[in-house]
Amino acid sequence: MKGSADLDFVFHPKTIAIAGVSEKAQQFNAGLKFLEALMRFGFKGNIYPMNPSGGEVMGMKIYQSVKEIPDQIDFIISAIPARYTPQLVADAAEKGVKAIHFFTSGFGEIENSEGERLQAEIMAKAKAGGIRVIGPNCLGIYCPASGLTFNADFERVSGPVGMISQSGGNAAHCVREGISRGIFFSKVISMGNGADLNESDYLEYLAQDDETKIITSYIEGVKEGPRFLKALKSTAQDKPVIMFKVGTTESGADAAKSHTAAMAGSDRVWEGALRQAGVIRADSIEEMMDITMALQRLPVPEGRKTVIIGIGGGASVILADAFMHAGLVLPRLSDGFRKKLIDIFPSEAGRIFKNPVDINNFESAEIFMNVMKTIDQCDEADLLVMHIAFDHFGLISTEDKNLLLKIYVQLIGEVKGALRKPLAIILHSFASVPMRQFAYEAEKELIAAGFAVFSSIRRAASSLSKFVSYHEKRNAAGRKR
Repeated sequence: MKGSADLDFVFHPKTIAIAGVSEKAQQFNAGLKFLEALMRFGFKGNIYPMNPSGGEVMGMKIYQSVKEIPDQIDFIISAIPARYTPQLVADAAEKGVKAIHFFTSGFGEIENSEGERLQAEIMAKAKAGGIRVIGPNCLGIYCPASGLTFNADFERVSGPVGMISQSGGNAAHCVREGISRGIFFSKVISMGNGADLNESDYLEYLAQDDETKIITSYIEGVKEGPRFLKALKSTAQDKPVIMFKVGTTESGADAAKSHTAAMAGSDRVWEGALRQAGVIRADSIEEMMDITMALQRLPVPEGRKTVIIGIGGGASVILADAFMHAGLVLPRLSDGFRKKLIDIFPSEAGRIFKNPVDINNFESAEIFMNVMKTIDQCDEADLLVMHIAFDHFGLISTEDKNLLLKIYVQLIGEVKGALRKPLAIILHSFASVPMRQFAYEAEKELIAAGFAVFSSIRRAASSLSKFVSYHEKRNAAGRKR
């Protein structure tokens, strides 16, 4: 078979045939859903629906076989029952098809002899015919540049982030989570069983893909451990690699095997291997996107000394504990520097000028900007973090709170260009329905302005710590060379 580093034909097919498209539009039909998704998303090539019964759908002829299609077919999406797939592969080989994506399940993942036999049969036929296989049992490929997708509602804008997922649901979740945070993707692969093209193939490809600058992954287990770890280590030298590794408990490993036929492995072994390879390990899809956002939107900090600024003494204590537990350093500001901050305000009463810095009642935009510019000059700070606690106000009315928060969000937006140090934003403590909506709108506004925005204290502390650690290790590795 062809080398895994040359997989452009998988992501940029010129023609697609979809097996299993029914003309009965009133019934759920996976083949029809793929057809509709590609049509709505704007796939740039020709699409041909297939079904042995023939017919017509969406004004298009349904071909009874791929051999009947009067065009060269590059790519097939299979949404037919597993028992019919050997004939599909045989016909595809005769037609000269380059790749088949099997949405179809019922193969090695179900752990019975018939499923394993069918998977072995289609793989043998595919190999003999020079066909590469995506899956089986997966959603397939999302590549905005070529118009290839498994969901028409995904963003059509390409970005620098690649994603390898052994779960279709988590691939879709990752895309949604990323897009909501202003993160866009070059290529997303839902790979399922990985019976042919597996996690190592896709990683080696994305490592050489000029469109992909950051690689994220959801991994349950691997088929070729030494090859995968070698690829991880090589790739991580040039591009950030972030992995959400699951199947780390006995129950999780058993579930992984039932899900995609993956062998999960020991968590302790994985932890050591990922650390040695220079991979950033995330604890959730959300954290994977948090770290990706930090890598995209924050300049490289000089160290892990962090100064936190915001409104609320109690919130400041929570933030201090969370950031220290995560491994970041919150230096106590020097007396001389604290005096600079105190002198900006008419009084020290009701405020805290240690670290975190509580700027309660900052009174004017000028004072706020002076505080931020002064802290930006602080030698004790490598990273600045501002927080907005939406429901941490007691005496003031909802109306006054809304006004205060609107001013606060606006000022944060204005201060970005005036600072030289990395600045992250945390939105938290939105318990009431109005404040949840306010936080959602504030997040959209700040993301649009180019900020790295986190939606909880814990997520910010963990992700920023991993972001800082990644750059520390990169810098240390660079000094050793």
